[in-house]
Amino acid sequence: MKKAIIVSFEGIDGCGKSTQAKKFVNYLRKNNFDTLFFREPGTTKIGKKLRKILLSKNDDISFFTELLLYLAARNELVEKKILPEIFKKKIIVLDRFIDSTLAYQGYGRKLPLEFIEKAHQIILRGIKPDLTFVIDSPAHELKTAIGKNPDRLEKSLKFQERVRKGYKTIATEEPERVKIVKRKSIEQTFKQILDIWNEFLDEHQGNY
Repeated sequence: MKKAIIVSFEGIDGCGKSTQAKKFVNYLRKNNFDTLFFREPGTTKIGKKLRKILLSKNDDISFFTELLLYLAARNELVEKKILPEIFKKKIIVLDRFIDSTLAYQGYGRKLPLEFIEKAHQIILRGIKPDLTFVIDSPAHELKTAIGKNPDRLEKSLKFQERVRKGYKTIATEEPERVKIVKRKSIEQTFKQILDIWNEFLDEHQGNY
């Protein structure tokens, strides 16, 4: 049985998930948890190169190519960063992971969910987040956060709403793992996260 706890942060663009992920990592480290923090795509050498391609405002990438690039970055992250740590008593915090691909490329781009899930079965080698926070907010409320020069993934509010509904569907299918956190102020949002985290620790104390 793996000893590491994997916690992922998800949500549509501009929801504040990266801010919350960093606050969570700081909280864990201040409380003496051995914590690793990975951003996806990114972190690995190849992941950083793929991130530049994926977030480029100029490159015209087909939806399926986009999916394959995200999967390639994830494979690198799992193989180079997560697997070497999975049997250690650590907490691995991820700024985006598998649910982003399901929500964005599956529900948002309308690519086959079955293909994405099958690919993940191969890439993940049995790894899956133990707890996932989805920071939830209507897309129209985040229009100013998205900004005047959005990258390719931020262009359409309708697209972001499809992604949001995708996250909600995932949470409905996996309520034990995926927790919807309503976006409020930074501190109010973080309080919700800590409440869920402490409840998770109480329930799984004997397993980690």
